[in-house]
Amino acid sequence: MKKALTILSLGALAVLCALPVLTLGVSAASLYYVMAKCLRRGRGSPFQEFFRAFRQNLLTGLGLTVILALLLVVAYFSALYLVNSPLSVLVTAFYALTLALSLFFALATAALAFPALSRFKFKAGQLLGFSLRLIRRGAPRALVLMLITAAAAFAAYLFPPAALILAGPLAYCATFLAEPLLRSFTPEKDAFPEGTDTWFLE
Repeated sequence: MKKALTILSLGALAVLCALPVLTLGVSAASLYYVMAKCLRRGRGSPFQEFFRAFRQNLLTGLGLTVILALLLVVAYFSALYLVNSPLSVLVTAFYALTLALSLFFALATAALAFPALSRFKFKAGQLLGFSLRLIRRGAPRALVLMLITAAAAFAAYLFPPAALILAGPLAYCATFLAEPLLRSFTPEKDAFPEGTDTWFLE
């Protein structure tokens, strides 16, 4: 019961921290981090670790959120064209492809790049490319994560308060799919300096 309440509380905290919108990425990454480290492996204090990860990944998270926002803007205007102003078949096909690709990369960012931000020291653009490598390495897991992310986003769009309840449990469940993918790109323990906390290898 205590663990369930902690998961819900952390999810609500992450949603509140994401309200400025630009902090969406770092909030999502921090939430994933504490779910993987504290709730799954019992290491550290969840709320302290959340804010530590938030501060540590703030700048990169802001950049990644801007990328996500740009992708969604492209998707929005592509959909707007397809609904309201279809012209030639070729132009319509171009906008349909643009819509599909922008949504795909947006979902890859939300479902894979944010968890990767919690684990690896990449720049924002590199994280987007890394998310594609995660898809190539484990397509079934990655695609399920993307579908879950899409369903959660749609539910939050229909009923925004649902995000306060869904964020924590979905992030916790996501660790079971994402951790094997992230672990496959993580060096072995002897590659880290002595004294490094390699909780992610446990």
